[in-house]
Amino acid sequence: MAHISIWPVIVAAIAGFAASSIWYSPALFGKEWMSLAGIGAPGSAKGIWKRYASHFVVMIVTFAVLAFFMDAAGTLSSGDGAFMAFLAWLGFVAPTGAGALLWQKKPLKLALIESVGTLVSLMIGGAIIGAWA
Repeated sequence: MAHISIWPVIVAAIAGFAASSIWYSPALFGKEWMSLAGIGAPGSAKGIWKRYASHFVVMIVTFAVLAFFMDAAGTLSSGDGAFMAFLAWLGFVAPTGAGALLWQKKPLKLALIESVGTLVSLMIGGAIIGAWA
């Protein structure tokens, strides 16, 4: 049975959430993402804090599952953790993004912003969890 410590998962979720916040900020891809996705400014939406809280819970679940896989694979360093996160992205996130391109006809730029943003967040969190090993 795998042994998962909650602290690296929480720290990874905080770091991943912060990375996502920066990624989707107006300084990076936020304005373009909102335009391509056809949504208004998220800060003006009613109940935005509930969405942020829900997203943070999702990040905890994501990194808990990643930590489980990393423990099962014997991940022993931040480099191993980042690599495991890359493999998770390659096997699960990238194909979902490809499906969105093929079936939902999302613009390539939108799919790339979303998919690469997830990759960055996963690799940061994976490196944190791996360093904790």
